[in-house]
Amino acid sequence: MRRLDSLIKAALSGFLIILLGSFPLFSQSALSEAGVGDDGEFLIQLEAYVKYGGKIDVIDGMTGKHYHGSSQVVKTIYNNLPKIMGGLHKKLLELEARHMAFQMTQGARHGKELSELAKTFGIKGFYLDKENWLKKEKTILSRLDDKPFFKIKELVVWELEELSGIAIRGNERGKNLKFNTDTLKWERRILTEWEVNIRSRNSFKRANKYQGINLDTNEGFHISDVLPGNVYTGSFEEVKVSYPIIVSRSEDEQEQIDRLQRLIVKNLSYLYDPFSWAARRNTRFRTAFVSRLKAHMEQRGSRIFDREWFDPLIAKFLNDIVTLKIYGLKEVYGLYVTQRFENSRFLMGEAMDPLNWNEGEDRASSGKRKNVKVRLNFKNPDGARFVLLDMYLRYGDPFLENIRSKIASVTKKTESLALVRASIEEVSGVAADTYINAALRAQETSILSYHDK
Repeated sequence: MRRLDSLIKAALSGFLIILLGSFPLFSQSALSEAGVGDDGEFLIQLEAYVKYGGKIDVIDGMTGKHYHGSSQVVKTIYNNLPKIMGGLHKKLLELEARHMAFQMTQGARHGKELSELAKTFGIKGFYLDKENWLKKEKTILSRLDDKPFFKIKELVVWELEELSGIAIRGNERGKNLKFNTDTLKWERRILTEWEVNIRSRNSFKRANKYQGINLDTNEGFHISDVLPGNVYTGSFEEVKVSYPIIVSRSEDEQEQIDRLQRLIVKNLSYLYDPFSWAARRNTRFRTAFVSRLKAHMEQRGSRIFDREWFDPLIAKFLNDIVTLKIYGLKEVYGLYVTQRFENSRFLMGEAMDPLNWNEGEDRASSGKRKNVKVRLNFKNPDGARFVLLDMYLRYGDPFLENIRSKIASVTKKTESLALVRASIEEVSGVAADTYINAALRAQETSILSYHDK
């Protein structure tokens, strides 16, 4: 892991810049958030990038044999593909090392403050497990530093003038082409399978991630197993990619080259995202402390008997307080909005498309919710959490001290719902039901207002 340590240390050297600047924390992938696909400078700098290793075959889509045409478009794309992939790999490594350095530093601070706050509520023994913190991400980064995940194994060439539904019928490679009757244009896709094999002396486990993207619309899907915590760098198999291009004899060659290269960069900025094995980038790291604190509370004894409501409520509320201090209120609302409304389960790229182009393909679809509504309920821990947040925003430490003293001083079996209601009444001076209903409405409005932004 020495190379990984040096990589993270190098990223840490620019840490103040990260803290003071706008660092991409919540995007779908590092490359897409960095705007590589829209960065003209990336392609201009191709000669500066280390070439991506490995032989790329050039295949005639119609015959399945080696391509022997004289298209300058094909020759240029073929020559530039290793440099494009090398540049993307280098950029991804740099971005994720910085991201890791940021989270390791901020995570230590967040964990320390949450541990201290939890202790004042009588929740002892909770701390950041540094050995297992970011364990999956460290393994992925180490593997990424060693060698690329992606290998473009073949460039499949199709001549536009020869394409027709009849011509590609029954052609195995033709399954990755579709004629769009609305736009009257051919569209291409890539389907990939990422395989991870975890072997030990007495067990074997395989995890798979399936991805696909429409190379012309950048819409696609992402279906992933859970990656086990005991994964190691050698577990990750290489991802072999077949990339189709369509060339035309009648279109200007340079225009084709420019368009295809831009699309390659944009396509791969979504597709090349090994860290989505751990979690989607726009929620990765952001939910870890709540889940760990809740799990820690569940393992402890308690005189509270309605713990299915109490444990998740207090875990989220305490984490909200620490989050407010470190990141501000926008992070509290932002994560809730992302989880509820913006994280379509299988989406990858710019919109969800299961790419079910052929008979027998039936991948599930999901999309962003329309006509978004927020309905919070105090009997639900998530709704109650926002009522406590509302109280804290209005009354600050006096409310925190009141509810803390009530929880920490419980000496017999107690219903936490009644305890929380009593704290709300004492601090606000308003009947619990009146305050709760008003707070729920106010928080619903705040959440929707943030979502609209």
